[in-house]
Amino acid sequence: MLWIIPGMLLAMVGDYCMGIEPKDSYAISGMISSGWLTIADWRIALSNIGGLIGTACYTVAALPFAAFLKFLLPGCKDKWDRRLLKLYIAGLILGVMCFLYFHLACGTLIHNYNVIFEAAGGNTNLAVALWNRTYMVQIVPYWVTFFAFELAVLIGWIALIWRGTFALKKAWILASPLIVAGIGYLAELLIPWPFNGFVSGFESFGWMLMFFGGRKLVLQEIEKRGEGVKKA
Repeated sequence: MLWIIPGMLLAMVGDYCMGIEPKDSYAISGMISSGWLTIADWRIALSNIGGLIGTACYTVAALPFAAFLKFLLPGCKDKWDRRLLKLYIAGLILGVMCFLYFHLACGTLIHNYNVIFEAAGGNTNLAVALWNRTYMVQIVPYWVTFFAFELAVLIGWIALIWRGTFALKKAWILASPLIVAGIGYLAELLIPWPFNGFVSGFESFGWMLMFFGGRKLVLQEIEKRGEGVKKA
C-alpha cells in the first residue's frame, strides 16, 4: 500500500502542471480559463506521464487494500455495513481505470483549447465554440467517471468511519480526497498566493492521506490476529 506515496506524488506533479496559472487568470467561458493559454505543451506531456505512472502505482497499492477489505465483509455487523464496504471497495477498484482516464481527459481539454485558439488566429469566440464541440463528446464519460469513483469513496469512507466499521478516530474522515480538496480550495481563497491553482494537487494528496488511514486499519487487524494466535 505504500506505493500510494510515489503514485500520488507523481499525480500531484501532473495536477500542478495543469493547474498552476497566472494570478490574473479569469474564466472565459464555462470551464475555460484564460490561464490555459500559458500552459505549454511540455507541461501537458509531463502531466500525462505523471498520471500514467501514478495510476500504475495506485493500482499496486489499491488492489491489495481492496482484497483486505473484502476479507472484512463476513465480519460486518449488518447489511448496511456490507453495502457501504462494497461501495467503498468498488470506488477503489474503479480508480484503477478512472484515475488515468480523467487525468488524460483534463490535459486533453486544456491542450485542445490552446491548439484551437492558435488555429483560430486568436479569435476567442471561435475558439470557444470549436472547443465546446470537443468537450461535448466527452462530457458524459468525463463527469460520470469522476463522480462514480470519487463519490463511492467519499460516501464509503465517511460512513464506515462514522459507523465504527473502520476502527479509526472520527478525525480520519477529513482524509477523504474530496474533503482534502475542499480544504485546499479554502486555503486558496483565504491566502493571497502569487498564482492561481494552489488547490490543484490537494485531491491527489487526499488519496495518499486516506491510504495512510487504510494502512493503519490493516496493521490493526494484523496486530489483533497476532494477539489472538498468542492467546490460543
